[in-house]
Amino acid sequence: MQNIKFNQDCVHVVFLGVPNVPGIAAEIFNGLSEHSIEILMITQNTMRGGRSDLAFLANKSQLDELMSSCRKISESVGAQGVSFATEVAAINIALANTSEAAKILAKTFNALANAGINLEIINSSFESINCIISATDSQKALDALRNA
Repeated sequence: MQNIKFNQDCVHVVFLGVPNVPGIAAEIFNGLSEHSIEILMITQNTMRGGRSDLAFLANKSQLDELMSSCRKISESVGAQGVSFATEVAAINIALANTSEAAKILAKTFNALANAGINLEIINSSFESINCIISATDSQKALDALRNA
């Protein structure tokens, strides 16, 4: 595979059980922007009971400020908690064209699965596929993807 970028200098943050109502994401990211937190990727899933988990990646260099800010924001938005994972790596694979996306997704997931690598987060757009994995699997993942 071509155009693979790797980032081990990131932290995976999850706001757990936030109320699934308009304005919560705005409040969270307004609070983070006040502290100039750089956001690398965002995902959200809707859960039962009117709650969602909102996750994002940020730069590990901002960890102290990030933890302090997120704990305050979590409390203010009525989240059930916030978690931080610092031993993660982000893989970004550029898509040359969207007509090949399904084929590249299959190839990516097969290569990682065959290497025994579990995906913690999957996110894609028109331009790229993003996968978050354990940092301990970084080199194995990179080798598997390059060999694919």
